[in-house]
Amino acid sequence: MAIKKTAADEVAAAPESKSFNFNSLNTLAVVSLATALTGFGAVAGIVTGHFALAQLKQKAKSGRGLAIAGLAIGYATIGLWIIGGIAMAVLRVRGYVGNGPMMGGFMGPDDNRGGQPGGMGWNN
Repeated sequence: MAIKKTAADEVAAAPESKSFNFNSLNTLAVVSLATALTGFGAVAGIVTGHFALAQLKQKAKSGRGLAIAGLAIGYATIGLWIIGGIAMAVLRVRGYVGNGPMMGGFMGPDDNRGGQPGGMGWNN
C-alpha cells in the first residue's frame, strides 16, 4: 500500500531557501538608484553612487550593482538633458520653436495667415 503525503509533509521536506540579508545592503547604493530613477534627482544619484562605491571598497557589503545602475541612469539622464538643451537651442535659432500662435499669443493685424484678417479670425 502506498503512503499518502500530506501538504505538511511536503512543506517540511522542502529544502530551506537562502533568503537575502537586507541588512548587508549599502543604503547609499539604494538611494543612488532611487534618486536617479526620478529624473529630477539625477545629480543626487550620481553623487550618492560614487559615495556608495567608495564605501563598498572599504566594507564588504552588497549593493555594488545598484550603485553602478544609479550612476549609469544619472549620467544618461544628464546626457539627455544636455542633448535636449542643444536641440532646443538649435530649433530656436532656426525659428521652429517660440514664435508660433501658442507661444507668441495672438497674431497682430499685420500678420495675415491663411487669408484671415487679424489674429484668431478677428477683424481688426
